[in-house]
Amino acid sequence: DSGAGKSTLSNSCVQILGVERVTDICLDDYHTYDRVGRTERHITALHPDCNHLDLIGQHMRLLRAGERVFKPVYDHSDGSFGPPEFISPRSVVLVHGLHGLFTPEIRRQWDVSVFLDPDPELRVEWKINRDTTKRGYARDEVLQQLEHRRHDSDAYIMPQRDAADIVIAFFPPDDYARTHDNTRLNVRIALRHPVPLPDLVEAVAAAERSNGGYLWLERGEGGQDVLEIGGAISDAATRAIENRMWDHMPAARHLRSARLGVFQDGGQERRSNPLAVTQLVLTYFLVKASALAVKEELLART
Repeated sequence: DSGAGKSTLSNSCVQILGVERVTDICLDDYHTYDRVGRTERHITALHPDCNHLDLIGQHMRLLRAGERVFKPVYDHSDGSFGPPEFISPRSVVLVHGLHGLFTPEIRRQWDVSVFLDPDPELRVEWKINRDTTKRGYARDEVLQQLEHRRHDSDAYIMPQRDAADIVIAFFPPDDYARTHDNTRLNVRIALRHPVPLPDLVEAVAAAERSNGGYLWLERGEGGQDVLEIGGAISDAATRAIENRMWDHMPAARHLRSARLGVFQDGGQERRSNPLAVTQLVLTYFLVKASALAVKEELLART
């Protein structure tokens, strides 16, 4: 949903994988109407009719085939459209937006799909902070917008969660109302991707030795795993998990970055261990899925 942290998480993935290797696309560019047009028509950006879904499917299919596309551009600073631009696919095409899993045609394009499902209290707080500092809205306008969008969110956005390979849910610890510390949020990651998460028994044990255990991995039935990361996980435990995960990505060790877990919080750069582990899990699936896609393409050619 809007304000769930899509841009924050995707931007960090771009930094980790390398700007030169990633084509980064925001699906807001495919809105049918600008901000004025949506207001006049009493329609929200979350409604399917307010987005060129067929064009999204067509462009993603072409990018997947290695073709260049002529893409619209939406300017969030004033809610208008800018000049369209040509976009070419690099090694990784990373796409984020409201309707990335809405139609079968769009869903077919992804090697890895992720749904962000933060605690509603967090999402509202994040959206208010973002829209008032970066998009020119007043707080009352954002609250009114949230209420106006509630139906469309429930009807069109949240059902897409069931189609995702990975569902990431940030949620506040017990003391969040007092601290409002976004560096120590808990994270629950549900994994349904056919590429399995590596064995983290040693990393979990290291986490328990380091600070009493702030990492839980549950191997579920039907191929779904759940990884839960406590907000208070220590630096030492985080390093143990990072080392274990990178051991499973020997061909991608050049991607290892000191920027893991770094994010902008109210204009200030901060670092979060739970976010670092979350980014590392995403990087793992991006790397493995990319390698798998290359192998499948080579097999298809031969």
